[in-house]
Amino acid sequence: MTPTSGSDTLEHLLATIKTADGVFAVGDDQRIVHWGPTAEHMLGHPAEAALNLPCEEVIGGRDTRNVRFCRRNCPIVRNARKGRATPDYDILVRSGDGSPKWLNVTVLVVQDKEQHRTSIVHLFRDVTRHRRLEEQARRTMATLKEFVASEECRAEEEPDLSPASRPLLTPRELEVLRLLVVGLSTQQIAESLSISPITARNHLTSLQAKLGAKNRLQAVLYASRYGLI
Repeated sequence: MTPTSGSDTLEHLLATIKTADGVFAVGDDQRIVHWGPTAEHMLGHPAEAALNLPCEEVIGGRDTRNVRFCRRNCPIVRNARKGRATPDYDILVRSGDGSPKWLNVTVLVVQDKEQHRTSIVHLFRDVTRHRRLEEQARRTMATLKEFVASEECRAEEEPDLSPASRPLLTPRELEVLRLLVVGLSTQQIAESLSISPITARNHLTSLQAKLGAKNRLQAVLYASRYGLI
């Protein structure tokens, strides 16, 4: 985000931020100068244990390639010193209890000309569930490719499926099918659609029967062949 300057100060900016996101700020030396209550709640580090420490020691984030992102003179700091904006980014961190969390981070740079200092405000939100769903989808597609390879010979012997032979799924069954494709469990499908696990299981059983599939993996494969996904 574009740096702010002029009469804007760090204290003024923090006072105007009204968000449920986690908030922390670092100074020119990359030491934490502000650690908001939401940051404490989301990451499990109390303010007294985070303030004045180098941010890389507290956050210790890694990028999508598992490469250390939080470090001295990180890309965020280099951009801030050059007056450049930093696009939103995702990092993997460890919370106070040791559990991994994915954060999506927005950066605000405050240039206080009167105090001759630059502060970097980080607004972050927990995107762990979203990243887990993406990983589940990747695993599902990898498994599906293996299954397709093993079924190749048998698929050649099956008759071509014309559009007229496609099974008619209800709108809800199509929703369940799309969630099944990205690797969600019955419980996760139920939560995503705000239905009971029993209802979700019934939808899964129904669409598998309509597709003629023996299991969920076959349901995804056959749905692909029918052009339903």
